[in-house]
Amino acid sequence: MQSGSPHYITVSELDYVRLANLLSQMEREPAPGTTQAIVADALDQADQVDPREMPADVVTMHTRVEVEDDTGTRLITLCYPREADAGKGMVSVFSPLGAALLGAQVPGTISWTPPDGERRQLRVVRIDYQPEANGDYTV
Repeated sequence: MQSGSPHYITVSELDYVRLANLLSQMEREPAPGTTQAIVADALDQADQVDPREMPADVVTMHTRVEVEDDTGTRLITLCYPREADAGKGMVSVFSPLGAALLGAQVPGTISWTPPDGERRQLRVVRIDYQPEANGDYTV
């Protein structure tokens, strides 16, 4: 995902509503270029689908994916901000990495710019668990 550029994604209707609610609880509109603004823009342009019809190769909220870079592979889970815990591989959707993961197709490559300003890339190798593919619509 390129910071500040359109990011066309597919999201479940449930994820859309939950993320839109989180964004609406913010005190003000997200500043342009912030990860919250990037997620908001992506949601505005997203294809919303019934959770039962979500393609199994799309990263949704609470999806656990195997990612790979030059240092090796690891499992990470896309989560809501209150659940984020880097030590457990729980990545907030409002972090630069999380915003890049939302709606990513697997296999594929995502890119993002963390606060240090150095562009990063990860290969998203496989989905280990996607709630919708497992009939889990309430997580």
